[in-house]
Amino acid sequence: MRSGPYSRLWKAGFVSSTGDWVAMLATLSLADELAGGGGMVLALTSRIVPGLFFAAVGGIVADRLNRKHAMIIAEVGRAILVLSLAFTNSIRELILVNLALEALTLVFQPAKEATVPTLVSKSELVQANSLSLSAAYGTFPLGAAIFTGLASLGDNITLGGLLPGTQEGLAFLVDAATYLVSALLISTLPAMARRRRPPGTRRWSPMAVVNDLKEGAVFVASSRRVRPVVLAMTSALAGGGIIVVMGKPFATDVLESGAAGFPALLTAFGLGAGSGIVLVTIFGPRFRYKDVLFGMALLLTGVALSAAAFVNTIIGAVGWVAVMGVGAGAAYVLGFAHLHEQADDAVRGRTFAALFSLLRIGLLTSMMLALPLAGFFDGMLPGLLGDGTRDVLLLGGLTMLISGSLTLWSVRRSLIALSHANRPEMEAATEAFRKYRKTVTGLGETAEVERIDGGTTT
Repeated sequence: MRSGPYSRLWKAGFVSSTGDWVAMLATLSLADELAGGGGMVLALTSRIVPGLFFAAVGGIVADRLNRKHAMIIAEVGRAILVLSLAFTNSIRELILVNLALEALTLVFQPAKEATVPTLVSKSELVQANSLSLSAAYGTFPLGAAIFTGLASLGDNITLGGLLPGTQEGLAFLVDAATYLVSALLISTLPAMARRRRPPGTRRWSPMAVVNDLKEGAVFVASSRRVRPVVLAMTSALAGGGIIVVMGKPFATDVLESGAAGFPALLTAFGLGAGSGIVLVTIFGPRFRYKDVLFGMALLLTGVALSAAAFVNTIIGAVGWVAVMGVGAGAAYVLGFAHLHEQADDAVRGRTFAALFSLLRIGLLTSMMLALPLAGFFDGMLPGLLGDGTRDVLLLGGLTMLISGSLTLWSVRRSLIALSHANRPEMEAATEAFRKYRKTVTGLGETAEVERIDGGTTT
């Protein structure tokens, strides 16, 4: 983190993610001004829909082109597009620009994820993914603070009439600057080798693109170490996405917690996810079978969400949602680290493109079905489950439980190998915790240090 290629890539991601959140808030604000609540829905949908169709193409670009150049081009393109939003006067223009922005994002993300394993060692992948996750989602409060701070400046900064003099226009300018800073940081990464293609094949012929799509799909579908994790992350996000839609009515209407209930649930989930990430960062690198830990983390997440569906107080819900966050944070980091290890460099971009596409499908599907399902189940079952909101939360938890169980079943060979290991993995994890504790407390470790005269000292 202090220096080196990964440090520069992480800083680029941190700056870019901060700008993403600023732009997201500015886009929603502008959409509300242009078309009200319906405009906000269209703005959000336009950031999700391209992933259903363009993600595969983004993966091919990441695998065929120099990934460093692909990331730079994507960042510069996003800077130009987001700056154009400052001059948008119709919801149609905003949607079209949003679609183009998301298309470039779907090139940038697979290229970035495929680059990480080339910049760090295999033993550092868990820490690298933990840091990447913190940069992607931990920057939301910073982005929100920046957007709020720009409210008092938007009317005063027009750059000689170039900007419209609004909070949103200034926010888009700031976001464009973050993309350009990110591109500049990425340009300092080491040169990446150009990928070889089979002799006699054209780089961008229609059949070459089709073959690339087929190759990536076959790899994800046939690899017994990749397929279960990709499918489990998709179904788990679909189950977890339910709480995004049902969290507020659950806290306000079912638990009658008032206006503070839903923010309390979000805070609990965020703190839990942060704790899960920290735990995985400490112990994860010591475990060889990350897909096993991934499955266990999904089980924890599913149990917690299922239990939350039966509580009667906001305090109980906060506790179980915090446990859910621990499992979700751990599962996210472990899933990405496992795919980084298992996917070959030649198809790594397409592997993550497939993952991002399926994640969007799962999230969009759950968000669309959550409210209709709550209405369908309402009053159908006896007791506490007579409330449709509880039923949908329980359904989400069961979805995660099934995903975790199927993942563990698919890696049963690893479980058998783990049970017969000469040195149990838990012993290695315990040793990792001891070293971490000594580092944090500053006690250091007793070690033999070789002297110049050839002797040793403790």
